[in-house]
Amino acid sequence: MLAAAPDANVQGFKAYEKGDYKKAHALFEKALKKDPANPYARLNRARTRTLLQHKMEDGDDFDYCDFAKNWLYLALADLSKAVELNREALLPKIDEDQQGLKVLKAREEYKKWRRAVAVLAEEKGAVDAVLGSKSEWAYAPPGRVVQSVDMAADQRVVASRMGMTPHAPAKWRRVGTDVELTPVAAGEKARTWKLKVRESYFNQGAAYFHELTLEPEGRVEAPSEEWMQGPLVAGPLVHDCG
Repeated sequence: MLAAAPDANVQGFKAYEKGDYKKAHALFEKALKKDPANPYARLNRARTRTLLQHKMEDGDDFDYCDFAKNWLYLALADLSKAVELNREALLPKIDEDQQGLKVLKAREEYKKWRRAVAVLAEEKGAVDAVLGSKSEWAYAPPGRVVQSVDMAADQRVVASRMGMTPHAPAKWRRVGTDVELTPVAAGEKARTWKLKVRESYFNQGAAYFHELTLEPEGRVEAPSEEWMQGPLVAGPLVHDCG
């Protein structure tokens, strides 16, 4: 009887524990070619990618918006897939990791991703953390300049765009797990905006990461503010790559 072929993910984790990250990364790649639905190999590849590639940002030729090569988004894509495949087992491992994911977890991109996953997993206090006293959002239609839409602690909605003076065209209040926005312009009615989690695809649709959105109920023709068409996004993308 032929012996079973060695498990590349198991071999890779042994190399990872010994500090041979290049060998481990190659083995995790091999494991995922054989079985793309292996959540543990996904987590492990995110670890070695972080350890091996995070210093790439120090190079002059690093392009943050080249998602196909940006270690941050590739690592978050692996974590997103791992969580999708086995959330109950993988989220605790991600949260407990203080070695391979240490650099990634210090980044604002990761923190925004983790808040989205917390809402997705319906963790206790997840919605409170997002819709507490204030929150920051963006209106980012394809090919357009990103506009910041911040919900301030004094209940104002402060909208701003690069080169323009911030202004407050609306008021907001939390309603359960949603938000109600009331424009200050005469004749415009309050609308409920639903808090949701979506998969944001990149690298020509080959990968995605989780992000939060606020999506308005109904549609308003020619609103006083373009961003009021929605959705508003709060996700890992922290630079304007439009």
